[in-house]
Amino acid sequence: MRNRLETFYGELDECYLQGDLTAVERFLLECEKQARSKAHGRRDELIAVYNELGSFYRGVGRYAQSVAAFEKARTLAMTDLGKDCSQYATILNNMAGTYRLTGNHVKAISLFHEAAEVYRQSGMEDSYAYASVLNNLALAYRENSQNERAITCLLQALERIETMPDHLHEVAVTYNNLTALYNAAGDKKQAMLCLQRALQAFEKCADEENVHYAAGLNSLAAFLYAEGDCERALALYRKSMRYTLRFFGENVEYGITWQNMAHVYEKMGQRTEAAAALERAEKVYARLLGPEHERTQSARDELQRLRRANGA
Repeated sequence: MRNRLETFYGELDECYLQGDLTAVERFLLECEKQARSKAHGRRDELIAVYNELGSFYRGVGRYAQSVAAFEKARTLAMTDLGKDCSQYATILNNMAGTYRLTGNHVKAISLFHEAAEVYRQSGMEDSYAYASVLNNLALAYRENSQNERAITCLLQALERIETMPDHLHEVAVTYNNLTALYNAAGDKKQAMLCLQRALQAFEKCADEENVHYAAGLNSLAAFLYAEGDCERALALYRKSMRYTLRFFGENVEYGITWQNMAHVYEKMGQRTEAAAALERAEKVYARLLGPEHERTQSARDELQRLRRANGA
């Protein structure tokens, strides 16, 4: 017989598989309400609910709500479980992921390091949880222009997870992240090798595990665009969008894909299509991040430049 938490996670998985994000949020908020009504007896469940709410809000681009939910989970975990347990480290890892997506890399890196230290002190350096922190820390380092540190983290993560059974999806994600780093370092041969390994691993995963497949497709599309193969790049960006919409809806990554497609269209001389793609990107960014956010402004500036070039 399953306990409460097993039942919660099982029902949450079913909600996600149905593809209705409104239903997922409604389910999580109802679980929060029920757990809060019996707070003294169900605080472990409340921690889990807040952690999942934080992850949900991050996935749909509602970052302020994501941080708020993770903060509630962290406060409860610190009080009830202490700061030296794996649950606390998991919450730190998740919260850091949200800060990374908002562009606050200093805060993200600090939290990732704190989570990694908890896992090390707990003797969990060979666990997937520790490898996951290394993977996420690498992303933050990369986005903070610390590519050598990022590559080191990813290689350490890959060394661990390639020996783990049932973690093919995580192997694919790690290879995909290495692709971007080697590409940034100018090592195209190594980047393409990692990308092909990532895509091969993604293709072997069960379909419901491919929540990060869009990132792999985007990486390959970027390579093809750089090599001048615009038709194939567009096809991969479109496929990437379908996966993003399926799992997360119109989130920030969805807007980024529209912006990337605009670059391809412009390179092909299809300026009308490029302008339409930039308009879609700007609307997504403005809705999720605000009209003055740097991503929104970037899309707006590109659109204005394109319109000037078109004589509009």
